Amino acid sequence: LLNLSTLTRQQHGRCFLVREPKLFEKRKCLNMKFTSFQRQLNLYGFRRLTKGDDRGCYYHELFLRGKAFLCQYIKRTRIKGT
Repeated sequence: LLNLSTLTRQQHGRCFLVREPKLFEKRKCLNMKFTSFQRQLNLYGFRRLTKGDDRGCYYHELFLRGKAFLCQYIKRTRIKGT
């Protein structure tokens, strides 16, 4: 995961939170708006959690702390016409 203070992985390591979306957009290393980042997360199968202690975090079953080898199995969903 990007080493930015605006992105923090939850202590259990199964999801991450974008703490400050406005500050996130100002980071020049990404060259994208927060909404574009959210769209990319959705295309890769990440889901935003809406309930519980992890509300607002993004989760993917193959994106786990300490198991980077699983990331190779995360695939981008094809969009019709691309």
